[in-house]
Amino acid sequence: MAISTSRSFGKRNKTITQQIIEEITSSIREGEISPGEKLPSEKELRERFAVGRSSIREALHALVALGILESHAGKGYYVRDSYELPIDNSVLFDLVVEEEDFFDMVELREILEKQIGVMAIQRATEEDIKKVKLAVKEMEEARDRGEELINYTTQVHVELARATHNSMAVRVMELLLPLIVSKAKQAHIPPEKDCREHKRLARAFVVGDTGKMKEEVSAHLDYLRERFTQVHGEETQEGSTKTHGDSE
Repeated sequence: MAISTSRSFGKRNKTITQQIIEEITSSIREGEISPGEKLPSEKELRERFAVGRSSIREALHALVALGILESHAGKGYYVRDSYELPIDNSVLFDLVVEEEDFFDMVELREILEKQIGVMAIQRATEEDIKKVKLAVKEMEEARDRGEELINYTTQVHVELARATHNSMAVRVMELLLPLIVSKAKQAHIPPEKDCREHKRLARAFVVGDTGKMKEEVSAHLDYLRERFTQVHGEETQEGSTKTHGDSE
C-alpha cells in the first residue's frame, strides 16, 4: 500500500491538515489504498509528508469522523470496508476548523442541535428510538474495551439527526461533526465523562423531554468549550515556558 504525495503538497493555499486529508482521500479514490487496508503508521506518515504529529493526527481524526477511516486501538487506522468519499472535497476541507473558528462553530452547532433534538423527539418512531439506544450501548461497550469513543459518540448525534426524518438535518450534522471533532479531540475529554454526556442527550430524547434536550445540548457544548479553553491554554503556556527556557 502506498500514499503518493503530489508535487504541490505544502505549496497550496490550504492548511497542512487539509492537504493531508486530500492526499489520503485521493489515494483511496485512485485505488492506492483498498477498503479494509491499514494505513502507514503515524511515524511513516509524518516522514512521508514531512510534517508534525499534530497535523497527522488532526487529519486522521477528521477522516475517522467522516466515516472514511476507522481506528483500531493499538493497531492503527484502516480504510472502512464501507465508506463514501465526498464528490467535492473543497468546501468541506476548506472548513476544517482552526482555533479561531472553533467557538463560532460550536455556537452554530448549539443552535442547530437544539432544534434537531426537538424535531427528533416530535417525529421519532420506535425504530429511531431503538437505533439511538443501540448507539449508546455500542458507545458504552467501546468505553469498556478502552477504545476511542469518537466513532461512537458521533453516531449518537447522527442517529438523533436521522430521527428528525429531515434529510438536510442529517446532511448538516454529517458535515459539521467532523469539523468540530478535528479540534474537539484536543480537549482530551475523559472517556467516562464523554460517555456520560452523550447518555444524557440520548436519555432526554428517549423520554421525550424537549426542555431537557435543550439543557443537555447546552451543557454538553459548554463543557466542550471549557475543556478546549483549558487544554489549549495549558499548551500555549507550556510552549511559552519552553521558548523562554530555551532563550535563557
